[in-house]
Amino acid sequence: MAGIRQAARISARGLLRHQHTATSENLGSASKNVRPFDDIPGPSGIYSVPYLGTAFHFKPFTSITVSTIYKLLRKFTDEYGDIMKFRAGKNWLVVLSNPLFSEQLLRDADKYPARPTIGILDAYYKRQKLSPGLSSLQGEQWANLRKPANNQMMRPAVVSSYIPALTPVADDFIAICRNSHRIDDCLKTMINFTTESIGMLCFNRRLGCLAGTANLDFVEDLGIFFRGLAESNHNSQAYKYFQTPFYKKFEKSADNMYKVAAKEMHDALNKMEELRREGKLEEYLKEPNFLYALISHPGMTLAKTQSLILDLFVGGIDSTSNALTFLWHELATHQESQERLYQEIRHVIGNKNLDVEALTNMPYLKACVKESLRKNYPLSTGSIRRLKEDIVVGGYRIPKGTDVLVPLRNMSKDEKYFKNADQFIPERFLRGDKSIDDETRHTEPFVYLPFGFGPRSCIGQRFAENEMYIITAKLFQAFQVSLAPEVPKQLQYTYRIFACPTTKVTLLLKDRQ
Repeated sequence: MAGIRQAARISARGLLRHQHTATSENLGSASKNVRPFDDIPGPSGIYSVPYLGTAFHFKPFTSITVSTIYKLLRKFTDEYGDIMKFRAGKNWLVVLSNPLFSEQLLRDADKYPARPTIGILDAYYKRQKLSPGLSSLQGEQWANLRKPANNQMMRPAVVSSYIPALTPVADDFIAICRNSHRIDDCLKTMINFTTESIGMLCFNRRLGCLAGTANLDFVEDLGIFFRGLAESNHNSQAYKYFQTPFYKKFEKSADNMYKVAAKEMHDALNKMEELRREGKLEEYLKEPNFLYALISHPGMTLAKTQSLILDLFVGGIDSTSNALTFLWHELATHQESQERLYQEIRHVIGNKNLDVEALTNMPYLKACVKESLRKNYPLSTGSIRRLKEDIVVGGYRIPKGTDVLVPLRNMSKDEKYFKNADQFIPERFLRGDKSIDDETRHTEPFVYLPFGFGPRSCIGQRFAENEMYIITAKLFQAFQVSLAPEVPKQLQYTYRIFACPTTKVTLLLKDRQ
């Protein structure tokens, strides 16, 4: 049965690609079989009016908010099918809720895929006279900033070279846990841990977040910053023209975080300059140095380097700290999964230190991370592209300039693609595991893409994965982890760009040895 389903999927993909190639090369000749954009189903009447139509989908007219937009997208899919459109502000947004359609959209993008920028971030960069970050750039400007980072962040061998720098951070965290035998506020604690870890990548030094010597209280600013990003495109766009109270609050939080990152970057550069004068720089650079690799890359200016470092520093803290909180909550809730993970850790590592070779032999650890990201999907929507040319998808012509969304959050939790989708089952991601059936297993690659796909995928994916693997392996090597009595087994969460638990998670730690 599994073979038949797989063959059917391959056949369908081949047919889809053939149809798409034909229509892309000669849309005119296929016009009899292609329906116009206006025929794509979706809300009509007053709901099709720019801005006003969008507003009627959200509070106070419905129960939908920015953080629950996935509910609106699910409702649209149920009502209109796998391809539909609705007003998103001034323009139309097309939604593709089918893995074949999503594969076509994401695979067929050119080497400079375009996507909408975040207006409030664009305004902030402009007002602060900062070089725009990756999220605010398109085309060759985006590629010129992304390429130097790709060389350091997307090559597995290069990213693995940072593992020795991350290991002491994880060891210090475990030492703190041995003293307390509990993690009182997992998210806040993970923010400190991820800040310390990303500091090692960006600035090549310990910031003192775990030791309590750093004056870096990011928790409130992170919340304001990411909520501002999430809400900016759904609220009044007046902040583009003058500094509204909403914008001022966002700007203050961004300033607080960016000033810290900018200071750390300049301190690191000053240190390297001092070592150069002393003739010690060559010895210092025998260890991986991300900042030096960027600043020495042809075409990279100080301003460009700073914008890239700031993006990685701020984005890497919030996304990974939340992901770790969800992962550890799942493993503390599902003791059978935790035990299987522990047996893998004991078999592969034993009492030894974790290294690159060990990580390559820990499939269940990686499956746990993947399953937690699927069940607690990090984004409320999914992947979005702005078309650079007309395309035909699902029999409809979609014109150049249209924004097209793949609602990966909903697809990754859809029973059509994952049986028992609301359950934590890491075995879904283990090849050849006989304990589950094919309906439960992950077999459709384009319904689960937590880091995106293609050239626009998350620049920090490999670093974040290694960060999660290392600290998770060390925690469960050292402790049996359980939930404090007051922590619910079903964790509720909201979205402020990234998924964030609404309940404080406290974990109890029992020594393994």
